[in-house]
Amino acid sequence: MKIQNVLSKFAALLVAGSLSFGAFAAEDAAGVKKATEEALKASQDALEQAKSGQKDAAIASAKLYRQKAKEITGAGAGISLQKAMGYAKEAATDLEAGNNAAAVEKLTDVVNRMTAINNETK
Repeated sequence: MKIQNVLSKFAALLVAGSLSFGAFAAEDAAGVKKATEEALKASQDALEQAKSGQKDAAIASAKLYRQKAKEITGAGAGISLQKAMGYAKEAATDLEAGNNAAAVEKLTDVVNRMTAINNETK
C-alpha cells in the first residue's frame, strides 16, 4: 500500500510539473512588449484567416493568440486582455460550428483590444 501512495504522489508531481511549463510569463518590460506584439500578430492572423475562410488555420491562430496572451503581465494584463482572450475562445468555438460571421466579429474585437494594449505597452 505504501508504495502505491508514493507512486501516486510522484505521478501527481510529474503532471503538475509538466503543466507548469505551458506558458511563461514575461519577466521584464522588453519581454512584456514582445509577448504583446506576438499576441497581436496571432490575433491579426486569426482574423485574416477567418475572413478568408481558412477555418483550421484561424482556429490554430486563435489558440496561439490565447497562449501568447497568457504571457502578458503588468498593466497590459487587465480586464481588456481578459475579455479579448474570452472572445478569442468564443471565436474558435464559432469557427468550429461553422459560424464564420460571428467569429470575424469577435476576432475584430480581439484585434482592436490587442492594438490598444500594444500601443499602451512600453
